[in-house]
Amino acid sequence: MAEQVWKRRILTPLQFLLALALFAEAALVLGLAAFPAIKLVVWTQALPLAGNLHVLALGIALGGAYFAFGITLMALLPIARWVTFAQGTPAGSFSYVSWEGWRWASYNALTLFLRFSFVNWVRLTPFLPLYHRLMGMRIGARVQINTAVVADQNLISIGDDTIIGGDVTLVAHVAERGRLYAAPVVIGRNVTVGLMAVIFPGCVIGDGAVLAAGSVLSKGSRVGAGEIWSGVPARKVGRRRAGRAELR
Repeated sequence: MAEQVWKRRILTPLQFLLALALFAEAALVLGLAAFPAIKLVVWTQALPLAGNLHVLALGIALGGAYFAFGITLMALLPIARWVTFAQGTPAGSFSYVSWEGWRWASYNALTLFLRFSFVNWVRLTPFLPLYHRLMGMRIGARVQINTAVVADQNLISIGDDTIIGGDVTLVAHVAERGRLYAAPVVIGRNVTVGLMAVIFPGCVIGDGAVLAAGSVLSKGSRVGAGEIWSGVPARKVGRRRAGRAELR
């Protein structure tokens, strides 16, 4: 009881301090990522151009600077997770006010930096799987990822030729009764995850399975190989056989 009272008293001030620490971390990482972008603009300003040509060159440089910033940020974030001692979300159940809670918050904040600034430009490109690999995700060959809503990459594995559809939510943590719970998510080979589906921690999806658009796969669900699941919460509705779907 005394421990609960102590935590209630410090939780809000601690959240303020944590937010300020993450702001400082963001300022440093984003500032470093902006360095080549700013250099490009400064170089363009020094070009021997005048009038509209100078304005045009500066506009093109600003566009290029944005992409230089995004690519640099994708390279810096995997380094930052080691520098900040937040290599990844730990598996298990833990308190917000704990070292594991800090690791979860700091690690996923790094992913938010990219999500809210650049990630939509690299969806369905090889850049996004490469970034997630560098953040600790295990990804097979020819995987297509068309979503920005991914967290806890170090606890997620995706097999060859799998498609993660548009705006899927793919996370390996949930909040439960005042604590955080995290568990690995395993997605097999040749899996199709439909538009805006949600996958929660502890889920295992077998090879060749389909999760229909808008479905919510509850924590710890097990989807067998070749099965088709749909609904909220998702349930088995059929199987894939010889290249075609059979619904029950």
